Amino acid sequence: MTARPSPPGDPIGYYFREALLIGGEATRLYLIRHAQSQGNTGEDLTTGDPELTDVGWEQARRLGERLARQRIDLIFTSPLRRAIQTAEAIAAVNGLDVRVEPELREVELGRPDYDIRALTEAEQVALASRIATEGKWDAFPGSEGSAYARNRVREFTDRIVEQYEGHRVALVSHAGFIQTFVSVVLGVERDFVFYPFNASITSVRAKGERRVLWRLNDVAHLDGMPAGFGGIS
Repeated sequence: MTARPSPPGDPIGYYFREALLIGGEATRLYLIRHAQSQGNTGEDLTTGDPELTDVGWEQARRLGERLARQRIDLIFTSPLRRAIQTAEAIAAVNGLDVRVEPELREVELGRPDYDIRALTEAEQVALASRIATEGKWDAFPGSEGSAYARNRVREFTDRIVEQYEGHRVALVSHAGFIQTFVSVVLGVERDFVFYPFNASITSVRAKGERRVLWRLNDVAHLDGMPAGFGGIS
């Protein structure tokens, strides 16, 4: 019997090259949660568009240095100030322009006139239980809803992949947007399955209709800094 030729190089790399989009042909999306804002620390809970803290500026600077090593080609950002400031810090290190995209905005989790703090203690406990059990944006009263958020996130990322095939694209956004995208990529029903840290990087490779999760909630560039559990936005 004639022996079958061995695959070139690393057998694992050979067999998984297409399955996991190993190599330079895929579009690389780097989803970045904005750096720490004054909303995350409780310093600004009224404007709806807080600035970065001093810690946040340092996180953003480190993000820029980290992404310089990834050789990113493009930077898109949410129109909110905390995201724009993060994107501009990244752009300054990488010599790139920042492009504002409204579709990178946070998932809307409530009506302008809705305040969970106005609920009774029993109502707050019941709502928290529903959110934990369902794991869907639909569980938040007055939210934009799971189906709408998923369609918005999917359509935007698909457009970026189609327009910038083979490029390395940084998308500066918010916790809910990133959580939704990861759930879409993994094909899970829950809209949030992890907590994205401020200034974290979640990377996905895309080719055609395929999406592969490569890195989740990476904060190696923040070594020595507090990760923090600020607000979701």
